[in-house]
Amino acid sequence: MSKSSKEITVEITVKRKDCEVTNYILQTFPDATIERLKIDGKTTTHRILFKSDHDTDVALPEIRKITVDCIKSGKRTVWARLSCCSACSILGNSEAVILGSRAVKADTLSYRVSFPGLSKLIDLKHELQNQKMEYTISDLSSGDTNGVTEREKEVLLQLYEYGYFDPERKLSLTQIAEQMNISTAALSEILRKTLKKIVKEYLESNI
Repeated sequence: MSKSSKEITVEITVKRKDCEVTNYILQTFPDATIERLKIDGKTTTHRILFKSDHDTDVALPEIRKITVDCIKSGKRTVWARLSCCSACSILGNSEAVILGSRAVKADTLSYRVSFPGLSKLIDLKHELQNQKMEYTISDLSSGDTNGVTEREKEVLLQLYEYGYFDPERKLSLTQIAEQMNISTAALSEILRKTLKKIVKEYLESNI
């Protein structure tokens, strides 16, 4: 019998410095905006929106030098495809469905992504850690919240990552609280309230 899981949507912010087109555009044309329309793990298609016709015409020859494919679409829009940066490569090869992305700064990307379940999000976090990527995850949401708040979901995710629910716990609740910079009592109370909501929803739905 297969196990069921709930879809999870998050905002992931990743730092990296190896996207040539983003580095060039945001350093040279800070008023331009960049969207990533397609990420397949090997290449990323960007849509670049410039503030003026002049900026577009100046940037186009340089963009062509660093991309695999480049098309001017309208007076101020350029579509550019090139090899994935380190962040796009990891996201594109994961189980994540990328709903959107934006450049926060030249070295920082924000992705809105969905996963079929918590385990796939954990897999992505492990890969980011293995590649020594600096990242943050926020705005955790799912199709059915059971009354669980965003803060409670974040805490539950961190406890899961620390192995608190494993048969052989790697860290005690006190040790995890220290890692999270909160008191053991506060963490214990958040966990108690969260599990009560989840158990209540389960009992009401299955009994």
